[in-house]
Amino acid sequence: MAEMYWGAAPQEAGASWKITLAVAVIPAIAAIVAAVIAARSARLAKNSEMEAQRLRELESRISEKKYDTYKPMINTLKDMLDRREVDEETFRSRVSEFATWVAIFGSDEAVESFHNFMQASFNAPTPPIILMRLYADFVLSARRDMGYPDTSSTRKQILGSRITDVHTHPLFAHIDKPFADLCRDVEWSPPWL
Repeated sequence: MAEMYWGAAPQEAGASWKITLAVAVIPAIAAIVAAVIAARSARLAKNSEMEAQRLRELESRISEKKYDTYKPMINTLKDMLDRREVDEETFRSRVSEFATWVAIFGSDEAVESFHNFMQASFNAPTPPIILMRLYADFVLSARRDMGYPDTSSTRKQILGSRITDVHTHPLFAHIDKPFADLCRDVEWSPPWL
């Protein structure tokens, strides 16, 4: 029996050595694989951050351009609402320039709301409440376009900065009605429909 024990020992010792080596190598391989995955993840995260930074810079440049695009038109309309004289030549020049740039830099909503406002302006007589509604819609779409996509500002808030009785005058009581209903109430047909 002693021979068997001594005879089996070298085989068990060789198997034990291989098992010990395997047990030591498996965690080392796992650590190497984890390090490679971590390095790849870090590289991907860095690339993602660089891309996000590039997009933020691009959005900032576009936002600045949009501000430059909207400012003259918003100021012209503000002057008109404040009953300041805007001579026809200046008005036409600003509208023409704005129309060119809003078509390029403006969102679809901004282009549509400016179109509707201008068409109502061109097709007199347009009821004042319609013009004010379209002006407020245009300003709200400009706000969304320039970086406030989730704006909660209202038409009355936009108009209230220029009109003292926006909350009490009966003319403004239904400014937030669906546009088709508002047009029907004042018996006006939009030229774009």
